[in-house]
Amino acid sequence: MNGWLAGLLAFVFFAPLAFIYARSFAGRLQAAALARGRSVVATAAPKLVWPAVLGCALALRLSGPDLPEWQLAAGSRTLAAGLSVLWFLGSLAAILFFVVIPFVMGRLLGTLFACMGKFAATRDDPLSFGARGFTREGFGEDGTESTQMGFTVAIDGPAAAGKGTIAKRLAAHYGFAYLDTGLLYRAIGRVASQRGLDLDDGATMGTVALALDPAILDDGSLRGREAGELASRVAVHAPVRAALTEFQRGFARRPGGAVLDGRDIGTVICPEAEAKIFVTASPEVRARRRTDELHAKGRAVDYETILDEVLARDRRDTGRATAPLRAAPDAALLDTSELDIEEAFQAACRIVDASLHRRNGA
Repeated sequence: MNGWLAGLLAFVFFAPLAFIYARSFAGRLQAAALARGRSVVATAAPKLVWPAVLGCALALRLSGPDLPEWQLAAGSRTLAAGLSVLWFLGSLAAILFFVVIPFVMGRLLGTLFACMGKFAATRDDPLSFGARGFTREGFGEDGTESTQMGFTVAIDGPAAAGKGTIAKRLAAHYGFAYLDTGLLYRAIGRVASQRGLDLDDGATMGTVALALDPAILDDGSLRGREAGELASRVAVHAPVRAALTEFQRGFARRPGGAVLDGRDIGTVICPEAEAKIFVTASPEVRARRRTDELHAKGRAVDYETILDEVLARDRRDTGRATAPLRAAPDAALLDTSELDIEEAFQAACRIVDASLHRRNGA
């Protein structure tokens, strides 16, 4: 059979598997790009080297002319030697065509899908044992460890310490689900305020929590300053925290791993979490960050006013009778006062990696 015809038939035959792999590769590629703060193209470039080499080698091997003819046409010893290496790789690729073809096709299609923003939530990899096998129990493609079994990363800390940004990047980096538990309390405070209810009435706030519609968590305005102040007021009530505890615990133990950030994740919600991080920074640094953030949004705020609010919120969070803000005894302390976000993220990755190693080595 003609080599090119054989290649075309193999292309058609393995197209479905290549598409499945492309979907998973696109998802992992977008997650890696998000975690590293780089473009999809820049993240994909080094991952396309081997597919390109193998694809060219296989095309050379199936092209028809024998190696001596190619070497003769090359007219250069260096080029002839390079063609010999490509020919050898092409021969291996031809032997393993049932793996090479979907691998090459999948990576090229996956990169295209990722650039188009497709399949961002898909990360199973059928050609590297996927999320159901060694990748989740051992090491992932980028050298990090992850797990399909329940693995919880609990991140606590005061306002504006950077825990939310770190948590989101960790979730994307490891392919874990992410829950900003603070949004739950912000949503309760928002709903109660809109209804004109007394935010200092614990029983009433507990009733609001029990009836909370999760769809409201998609409201971007919940991340605003006002919603944060409302959250701090309703979070002090035991009925509110009790109503949300089971929901958060169920989320934390979902297969595939989860990252939760809040103020009592490692102490109350998930005291058994495999990785615990307490993210903090000095009040002055946190106030400056919050002031700069609000200025960037066009809000005219005073640093001293924001500092007073940060200190007041710290007093409420650490002084409440139910689930006060504090570091779990076995939590790793991550002070971001002198760190930029990339340095803080890398430090958090080292903490999680160490926990994954301990768990997998147990």
